[in-house]
Amino acid sequence: METYQEKAMKQQDSNQQWLEEEAHLAETLEVVAGEKQKVEDKLGIVDGNDRFIHVLDDGSNDAVVQQFLVKNQLRTLHQLRLSQRQPYFARLDFTPDASRHKADWLKAGELSRVYVGRWGVIQTPEYKVCVADWRSPVANLYYSGQVGRVSYECPDGSVYGQLSLKRMLTVEDGKLTAMQDTGLAGQEKFLTDALSQLTSARLREVVTTIQAEQNAVIRADPMQPLCVQGVAGSGKTTIALHRIAWILYRLQKTLQPHQLLILAPNPLFLSYISKVLPDLGVDDVRQTTFEGLCQWLLGKRMPKLEVIPQLRLRLSMSKAQRDRLDESLLRKGRLSLYDDLQAFLHFWEEACLPKQDVKLGSTVLLTAEEISRYCLTDFRHFPIAARIQELLKVLRNRLNTVVDKLRHTIAEAADKKLEQLLLSMPDSPERRQKATLLLNSRDQRLEELSQLHKTFPKQVEKLFGTMNLLEVYQLFWQRMAQQQEEYASLAETVTTLVDKKKAAREDLPALLVLAKGLYGLNVPDVRHVVIDEAQDVPPLQVKILREIFQHDAFTLVGDLCQGICGDGGIRQWSNLSEDIFKKPVEVVALSTAYRSTAEITEAALSVIHRHPVEGVGHTQPVVRHGTKPALMMCADESSRLTAVLETIRNWQKEGYRGIGVAVKDTKAAKKLHKALQEAGLSEARLVTEGDESFEGGVQIMDAGVVKGLEFDCMLIADADDATYPDERFYAKLFYVLCTRPLHRLALCCVGKPAAHLENADVERKQA
Repeated sequence: METYQEKAMKQQDSNQQWLEEEAHLAETLEVVAGEKQKVEDKLGIVDGNDRFIHVLDDGSNDAVVQQFLVKNQLRTLHQLRLSQRQPYFARLDFTPDASRHKADWLKAGELSRVYVGRWGVIQTPEYKVCVADWRSPVANLYYSGQVGRVSYECPDGSVYGQLSLKRMLTVEDGKLTAMQDTGLAGQEKFLTDALSQLTSARLREVVTTIQAEQNAVIRADPMQPLCVQGVAGSGKTTIALHRIAWILYRLQKTLQPHQLLILAPNPLFLSYISKVLPDLGVDDVRQTTFEGLCQWLLGKRMPKLEVIPQLRLRLSMSKAQRDRLDESLLRKGRLSLYDDLQAFLHFWEEACLPKQDVKLGSTVLLTAEEISRYCLTDFRHFPIAARIQELLKVLRNRLNTVVDKLRHTIAEAADKKLEQLLLSMPDSPERRQKATLLLNSRDQRLEELSQLHKTFPKQVEKLFGTMNLLEVYQLFWQRMAQQQEEYASLAETVTTLVDKKKAAREDLPALLVLAKGLYGLNVPDVRHVVIDEAQDVPPLQVKILREIFQHDAFTLVGDLCQGICGDGGIRQWSNLSEDIFKKPVEVVALSTAYRSTAEITEAALSVIHRHPVEGVGHTQPVVRHGTKPALMMCADESSRLTAVLETIRNWQKEGYRGIGVAVKDTKAAKKLHKALQEAGLSEARLVTEGDESFEGGVQIMDAGVVKGLEFDCMLIADADDATYPDERFYAKLFYVLCTRPLHRLALCCVGKPAAHLENADVERKQA
């Protein structure tokens, strides 16, 4: 047992360390202020006002370079201003082995104090590292290293040494507010404190709380296909964004932000994640949905989409209807369809060719054999439609020769007749009339020849089979139906949409395959692709993206337990290793649920365990406790509304601001929103799938909008047995709803509660 004197000495030592850290913070802030002033001086900024900085864009290379430099300086300035509030969040005392001649920027054999922050702080002109960027190699020791013998990888190879101190520091508004030396216990406390914050503050603290399993995902080989199976609340989306920031730092000499692409499930989700990237110092990363990418790739050929949200449609169906829909989605998104589409393109490149000679009158311009040779051999390196255009160039050249001869023949014949007329008749009104008729006839024939010269290639083009994307897609499914009868109903569905000049969203991957073969695609320079909610992405979509971008640098994150959009998505992550990527796919599991309290996580797990999902391992909740989820038993709709309103008001009194209220469908969400507003909750906002902004506050939404979002508190307002039947589909959906909150989960039901809650440890109340 410690003596009073020992405790006093420890306290004195702690006080001395605190004073030392305060002194170092003051020195660092002086450096930050100095570097900030240097950048402002370079930019000509007075009194911190940088709104009027302008670089004349005259199209010259000098202007482009100047704009690039100014943009980088403004980014540095922004980061330095943020660093004035929090320059760093950790300190590492590390001694590289003396045998190492060079250890990154540290001196071999000497103890270095490394401070780690969101952004590196470099003191100029000596370029001394005052704060190491969290993405730098040495910062890996903060996320993955424990005190003792450690190593990290830098561009020159492995650096080994002794980590003697790992200290977490909390700096707020330029002041030191907390300090924690970590063994494992201290690290867990720091994590728990950070997770206990509200959603808005928690997003800012992600960099400081990245765990070892998450760090491994962030720093995985950027050129290797990576698949992350992350349980709900494991931080997979945020970690994917941090991975982007790390990749840009790691490959900053060869990779620009616009060469990275994030594919998200919907615009609302893009709005949600867009709040994270700027805080990571990342700008200009391409962010879009798959539909948005298709618009980019296809341009004017992008078909109008029949906008029927799959999840919303699925919620209105019986199980038998959902099974039929799933079968259709599975067939449209399966990987083997790629080979079927390629086989059809091979068939169509020949079937679309005219089988007769192309003639102008009695003159043969192109024989059928020539057409076949040009399109199937000589121009084979072009897409099919481009081959036809190249063939028409040959036709036009030959047509020009024939037309020129005809023009010459017509003009020569007219000249001879005119000469004979002039010689055979004296000048008279009759001769002038005949001469005029002769010249008019010549001009008319020449005009007709000119028109034929213009229209003939278009007439020949019509001899080829259709190159219209939707029509070719329709022909593909008709051919599939001819070969296999089970495709007949699917072919009919496609025909119905094509007749309206539309396509369904699930048609887009196949349409891209056909468009690539028919015309080629307008492919942007993308060198790394991140796909979020990947469990809902059909394998065919991943395949065509790999073929379009021609590399294996893909990061896919998702959770098979949240695959609520049917069997059109990925059933097992192993599917991605079968004939998609050239390199082997690395599958990593994030098994710790950080978002919710242990009580909420355990309740959610009891829901999904009723219908286990193959390929998903054990989920470990983080040790952060809170109140049990509350299940409020309501006698009728009136008492349900009262319970919902009182719950929201109570949460607001506790200081919570990010409150999500979910019901099954859109109609119910609109009804509840109207009722809550009439009851005095004027700040409640109705969120629909078409919304493109995530604003926080009290948000009322249907279940189809909730996935991927995060709230302080979540209330499922219709947790009735009739609303969420005891089926696998509804188990996944209910699991998604239960895993959204950080701190509070409540459920309301009228009548019998959903069977999914049968084994859940919830506090049942009479409302």
